[in-house]
Amino acid sequence: MKIRRIIIAGLGLIGGSLAKAFRRTNSGFEIIGVEKDKDSRDLALEDGTVNRAYETVEDAASAITDSQVVFLCTPVSGIPGLLKALGDIARPGTILTDVGSVKVRIMEEAARILPKDICFIGGHPMAGAEQSGYPASRAHLFENAYYVLTPPPGTPEEIRKSLELLIASTGALPLILDPLTHDRKVGSVSHLPHIIAAALVNTVREADGPDRAALKLAAGGFKDITRIASSDPEMWRDICLSNREQLMPLLAGVIRHLSRFGRALESNEAPEIEAFYRDAKAFRDRLPSLDSLYLLPCYEVYVDVEDKPGIIGQVTTLLGNHNVNIKNIRIINSREEEPGCLVLSLTDPEAQDKALALLTREGCRAYKR
Repeated sequence: MKIRRIIIAGLGLIGGSLAKAFRRTNSGFEIIGVEKDKDSRDLALEDGTVNRAYETVEDAASAITDSQVVFLCTPVSGIPGLLKALGDIARPGTILTDVGSVKVRIMEEAARILPKDICFIGGHPMAGAEQSGYPASRAHLFENAYYVLTPPPGTPEEIRKSLELLIASTGALPLILDPLTHDRKVGSVSHLPHIIAAALVNTVREADGPDRAALKLAAGGFKDITRIASSDPEMWRDICLSNREQLMPLLAGVIRHLSRFGRALESNEAPEIEAFYRDAKAFRDRLPSLDSLYLLPCYEVYVDVEDKPGIIGQVTTLLGNHNVNIKNIRIINSREEEPGCLVLSLTDPEAQDKALALLTREGCRAYKR
């Protein structure tokens, strides 16, 4: 399938990054943006990311009719409306795909709404950042990130392969899953941790006293495991409601384990408590290895850099030349919810601020943690 024109509906962080990635690697594409926010449309036109931009899909109807692929990069709640509009506009053979983090419900909506001759393949890039909107988008957001695709049964191999190759051109790693498997697995490793992190923070918040001692001591491990509790509440409300069928049994599992631990603690059952931790450690130790972190609080700088030869050397040389000592360095291979793929652990707040200033001055996207 020869792709000449793509439509990206929604020029936020994900949609804008997709557009920039395609512009960088597929210079011959005509990229059409659809975005209700005028400032985002103007920015995408000014920097050359899109050739044309429209406020609504209805405004872009003539362009959509002659496009090969349409990406729906809006919030999950807006996708059914877009599907209805696109069903009347897109020509037979057009590939429609989304970027939502829940797939079963969207796939069902697409099957119900779209004509049979329009191919919908669900998508979910496992990449993101704490910032949002077009100004936060970047061409290398998807490098080394898994990008799940959920083609329905009967999808022609040529169509599936064309979308896989298109996604791979961004630097992402396409992964084919069925929608239910996606929702179950992502529910367990992404949605559930967000719920638990928020519950943990709320528990500590309620237990803290007027002196705010817990807040003052909340560093190191606590800050690490609750980082994702700072995510967008409205977005996570919609995600949890959309995936509630998969989340309910997972929540029941968490409650069961906590109840087991509570009973063992109340009964002073040391072997049972040890087994609780041992079982968790055995599974956790099988996860892809990250460089070990120091037990003492560290001061981290996340650096958003492209995946290219010599980039780590450039960063470390820059800081070394200015006497900034790096305690530890690690590379994040999964970019989901992370503001960067290179993490520098520094000795103190002064070194953290100095590194941030140096990296920013050199044009790097860098963030304090």
